[in-house]
Amino acid sequence: MANIPPPPAGFTLDTPTPEPTRYVPIARGNIPAPPDGFTLDQSQQAPSQSAAQNGDLTANNAVRSIATGVPIAGGLLNRIDAATNATLAPLFDPVLPDSFQKLPEENWSDRYQHALNIQTGRDQAFHQEHPYVDTGLKVAGGVAGTIPAMMAAPSAFGIGAGSLATRSAVSAITGAGIGGTDAAIRSDLDPRQTAVGAGIGLAAGAAGPAIGKAVGAGVRYFTQPNDAVSGLSSAARNYVTQELSDPAKVALQQAELSRLGPDATLADVSPEWLGVARGAASRPGTRDAIVESLLARQSGANARLGTDLDASLGPAVIPSQVQEGIAQGQNIVGQQYAPVMAEARAVNMEPLAQQLEASATNLRGPEQQAVQRVRNFLNIPGTDVLDPNPQALLSTRQAIDGLMSTEQNPQVIRQLTMARQQVDDALAQAAPGIKGVDAQYSELARQSDALQQGRPILNNQATALRPQEVQDMLQQGALPQGEQIGPSAVPTRMQQGVRAEIDRAAGTNAIDTTALRNIVRGEGDWNRQKLGMLFGQENADRALNAIDRETVFGDTANRVTRGSDTAMAGRFGDFLDATGKPTEIPGDITAMGVAARSGKKLLNALMESRAEEKAAQFANELGRLSVATGAPRDQLIQALLSRAQQQPAISDPAMQAVINSVLQTGARQMSR
Repeated sequence: MANIPPPPAGFTLDTPTPEPTRYVPIARGNIPAPPDGFTLDQSQQAPSQSAAQNGDLTANNAVRSIATGVPIAGGLLNRIDAATNATLAPLFDPVLPDSFQKLPEENWSDRYQHALNIQTGRDQAFHQEHPYVDTGLKVAGGVAGTIPAMMAAPSAFGIGAGSLATRSAVSAITGAGIGGTDAAIRSDLDPRQTAVGAGIGLAAGAAGPAIGKAVGAGVRYFTQPNDAVSGLSSAARNYVTQELSDPAKVALQQAELSRLGPDATLADVSPEWLGVARGAASRPGTRDAIVESLLARQSGANARLGTDLDASLGPAVIPSQVQEGIAQGQNIVGQQYAPVMAEARAVNMEPLAQQLEASATNLRGPEQQAVQRVRNFLNIPGTDVLDPNPQALLSTRQAIDGLMSTEQNPQVIRQLTMARQQVDDALAQAAPGIKGVDAQYSELARQSDALQQGRPILNNQATALRPQEVQDMLQQGALPQGEQIGPSAVPTRMQQGVRAEIDRAAGTNAIDTTALRNIVRGEGDWNRQKLGMLFGQENADRALNAIDRETVFGDTANRVTRGSDTAMAGRFGDFLDATGKPTEIPGDITAMGVAARSGKKLLNALMESRAEEKAAQFANELGRLSVATGAPRDQLIQALLSRAQQQPAISDPAMQAVINSVLQTGARQMSR
């Protein structure tokens, strides 16, 4: 018989035993019971056994604690681990070193129970040495395990939209299901433990939405800035932050508002805000505030536009009054001819008569007739004798001017022009001072023509002047003519003509600002360039921007007060309808708390009234902001931009998920 070695330290020999089997722990630290006939001295454990039940704060123990804290799945981990070890032990135990603990049991169920005891013992050892740490880690594991499910299906956990009562009921049902299932797995389907787990889940789930709402309100109170957005109701604030707070869009809106001026509204520069204005204007309770604000702004369109045009282009003139002033000036200048002609000498008409006769000899038709008429003007009336009086020569020039003013034939005009030049040269020799008077009179005549030329400069028809043509007219018009000293006032008269035409267009199209814009701005960039040549480009741009602004204002007023529905108006209406939709009393709640049918109807009526109040407040708040001007508008824009630059806070659904998870997981851990 083989020699029997003495028992290991810590063991006492009760009865003779067969040759002992050496037990080696497997990777999970499974330690079987000692062989028959041996007792374990707890003060002198084998090193492998002590390590397996080590409750120190190690990374391995911490990970195990977190993993087992996950609801449902965490309760299966030790069982899955034990089942795996029990299944693989016959295969791997023979090849494992003696330093590993093995599972020597003959049947699978004994090996499984042996391995499971080791797993649970290790967890218990860690909890005994570090109870608070273990509880905290298990709660963390439970939170980490449930939050993804809550965010994937928030409605199943009572998270998101809906009344507090409905969300609490749903959360309670889900909490009871998870708590009961988790307790059943951890207790091997013990009915009492399962019922306790379901009850705890029910209570914690029911309390979760209310606590989450309270905590969320507190977090928002201390973290959100006190600005134009924070003062809104929750429904209005949610709509603004979800639909209207894109930072890139808000920055563009701010730039456009600055261009349009202090009277511009968000509805003028944003399709989304225009939809808000239209949606709010569709409700009788808020329509007046929206429409009256826009109509009041429209009533000041003429005054605003007139002020801006005067500031950029100068005050408008009345062309007929300017023409009257020019005519009066010509009459005054005309009176200077008498003293000049009084000092004129007699004129020898023979050379001039011969020149005209020679020209007529080579001409035919209307051209010849025109020259012959001029030749006859030189004679004493009723005779063939040339008139030497210089006054007769002046009268001849005036008669030629009269013929040219009504003549349409360009060839006749050419001959008359040459004849006039010949007469003018002879007159200048007879009365040297007449050219100075002529220069003054001619300047006034050019100004009269320039006033008329300015009116069609912004013409958008086929006869529209090109920018280069206008530039040439301005340059030529500024040059002095004859004996005139200094620049001509022709460009100024052209400016007045254009300014008068803009004033006429504004006066006849004040209601239809789009028509005014089409007249002044026109198609393409020609009118902008021509206005820049006449008034300076900066002034021209300011004038056009003023017209554009009033066009935008008018378009907004028309679309809000009379326009048809659009996608954005419909989207705002959807939010409005959702806000104004009452929450129906669930049947299960009425069965518990409102047994009578009349009681349910009363509660539904009260909730409907409350929902309508919320919808009215929602429409009123956002509708007023959509048409706000000045400081309220700027404060809202600044609030949206500031919030976009801040680190985003945790969202309400995420916050509710965290709170629900912590509450339910913590309650389950405290009950174990």
